[in-house]
Amino acid sequence: MDNLFEKCTLCPRHCEVNRVSGGVGFCRMPDVPVVNIYKLHYGEEPIISGTNGSGTVFFEGCSLGCVFCQNYSISRGLTGHGTKMDSHALAKAYLNLQSEGANNINLVTPMHFAPAVAESIAIAKSEGLTLPVAVNCSGYDLVSTVKLFDGLVDIYIPDMKFFSPKLSSEYSKAPDYFSICCSAIDEMVRQTGDIVIGSDGLIKKGVIVRHLILPGGLFDSKHIIDYLTSRYGNRIFISLMSQYTPMPSCTGKLAGKPSKRTCDTLAEYLASTGQTNAFIQEYESSGNEMIPDFKT
Repeated sequence: MDNLFEKCTLCPRHCEVNRVSGGVGFCRMPDVPVVNIYKLHYGEEPIISGTNGSGTVFFEGCSLGCVFCQNYSISRGLTGHGTKMDSHALAKAYLNLQSEGANNINLVTPMHFAPAVAESIAIAKSEGLTLPVAVNCSGYDLVSTVKLFDGLVDIYIPDMKFFSPKLSSEYSKAPDYFSICCSAIDEMVRQTGDIVIGSDGLIKKGVIVRHLILPGGLFDSKHIIDYLTSRYGNRIFISLMSQYTPMPSCTGKLAGKPSKRTCDTLAEYLASTGQTNAFIQEYESSGNEMIPDFKT
C-alpha cells in the first residue's frame, strides 16, 4: 500500500505535504504518531469510564484547530514533550493499559495518524488485546480515513461541533465542517451498527456523538440536535456537554460561558425529541476538571 503520509490528504485540509520527509501540514505533526500521555482516565461518559477508567491515549496535533480548544497545548503541538511512538510501541501501550484494568482503549485525536494507528490496533489484537477500542475525534474526518479503521474499532466518539458554516469558518477555519462531519458519522454508524451495552453497563459497540454548547450557540445547537435525532434517533448516544471553559485566547462571545438558561433549554429540547440514549452534562462542569495533567 502507498505511504499515505508522503502526500498527505488524510484530513479535509488536503495539505498534500510529505510528512515522511519532514513536511508539516495543518496538524503540525510528522508521520510517526506523537503521544503526550497514556493513562487510565475517568473524565468520559459513564459508559466509557465506568469505575476502572478508560485506557486513554492522548495524541498531539489536530486537523481542526478550534480557537476555544481546551487541550490546545497538545492539539497544536506546543508542548515539546510528546513522545514518538510507532505502531509496535502503541500496541504495547494498549496492552499495558489492558493489564492495568482499563475498560477499553480510547484513542483521542488519532485521525491525522490514522494509517499508523490502525496498524497498531491490528498488532495489539494479534498480541492479545481483547478490550473494545474507541476512536475519540473532532468529527472533521474524511470517510476514506475513517474506513482505515473498519473492522478494528468498536466505538466511535466524534464531536459534532457546528451546524453553521459561519461559525465553523470563524472558530475552526472549516466552512465545510457540517457536511464533512455528517458523512464521517454515517460511516462510523455503518461500521459499528447500533449501540451494544454489556452486562457491566459499559458500551461495547456503537457511536456516541458529543456536542459542546458554545456561547451564543443556541440555534446552532438546536439544528444539530434536530439532525442527529431525526437521522439516527436512539441508534446512537448523544452527549450534550456544558463544560465549555474560555481559554486565555478567547475573545468576544467566546470569552464567557454559555448561560445556564441556554444549557437548560437545550437539555429540555433534546428530551422533547424522545431521545433516551443521551447524556446531559451538569452545568457546573468545567473543562479544566476534564483536562489531564499533560506533559507541557
